[in-house]
Amino acid sequence: MQRCNDGSKKIKRKTIEKNRRTHMKKLCFKLNSLIPSLFSQPFKLITQESQFDHSIAYIEQLRKRIEVLKDKRDEALRTVNDDIESNRCCNVKDNRSVVSCEGVSPSSTVEVQELDGGLKVTLISSSRRKVLFSKIISIVEDGGAEVVKGGYTTVGDKVIYTLHAKARVTRIGIEVTSVHQKLLELMNRSS
Repeated sequence: MQRCNDGSKKIKRKTIEKNRRTHMKKLCFKLNSLIPSLFSQPFKLITQESQFDHSIAYIEQLRKRIEVLKDKRDEALRTVNDDIESNRCCNVKDNRSVVSCEGVSPSSTVEVQELDGGLKVTLISSSRRKVLFSKIISIVEDGGAEVVKGGYTTVGDKVIYTLHAKARVTRIGIEVTSVHQKLLELMNRSS
């Protein structure tokens, strides 16, 4: 009787160990699929240790990126607050091609920045104003751009709209001045 009991315990331990290894394999595969540098090389043999090293490096890179983005967000919030306090409507910090925002009420900001083959649009408006995000996208697309990403957030009584776009046809480019003018008109109509 004792031998049967020992045999069934060994089988049970082997089954538990096999299930643990299978579960670990699934978790490693899932981790592999979440890391871009590993996901792009599905047929390349990579040791588990190397997978973990890649994963750790990627997570550290994401942490640094989060810190940079938090700093940018904090800077944008300081800029918004400074603009509100000083009644200015625009704050330009670099020397890239930026169209100013004259002609907009002090509670609004329109900034259209030309980047390498693309465009960055930042609008800040009061949350009491009704500006449709789809209208902003339409204006940018009418100027010859394709919106790559965009979004908006509410901070206090301000709504910050941000769009990144690339030129639909690179040799033609984007009509930055036209986009800026139409966005100004949109902001003035919504006031």
